[in-house]
Amino acid sequence: MKDTGLYLIIAGVAVFTLVFIGKIFAFIANNPILGLAALAIIGGIILLLLNMIQENKQSKKDEPFRGVDK
Repeated sequence: MKDTGLYLIIAGVAVFTLVFIGKIFAFIANNPILGLAALAIIGGIILLLLNMIQENKQSKKDEPFRGVDK
């Protein structure tokens, strides 16, 4: 009985989430300016993440390992 209840709760949350996300995408698709803004935000996030990864790789080269320079 517990397992069935847990599965029903998980399925309900999944359906609720899918419908909610679908409504958001439908709203953005109906407003082209919002779609363009969403693309700009996503592009900016990707660029920031790539920059952070690149800086992290460069800083690892300069760091000493337990006080010993490479």
